Amino acid sequence: MGKREKLIDKIKTNPKHVRFEDLIKVLKDGGYDIINIKGSHYSFSNGETTLTIVRPHGSNKFCHVHDVKAVIRLCLQ
Repeated sequence: MGKREKLIDKIKTNPKHVRFEDLIKVLKDGGYDIINIKGSHYSFSNGETTLTIVRPHGSNKFCHVHDVKAVIRLCLQ
């Protein structure tokens, strides 16, 4: 099992504790590119679908569960 597979398994098993950098890494490996950044909102696209992820700020260390589940649904199936 490589690093990418371990990261995907970690994200699927515990979506509440996913760091923003790990989510970006999985999206880029899945063929998504950053198309727009407005403040803390990052938009990714693969040509067919567009996905917006909110970067956590303040005392939050992890991405919102809703964003992580959207990535799992679209990219990691």
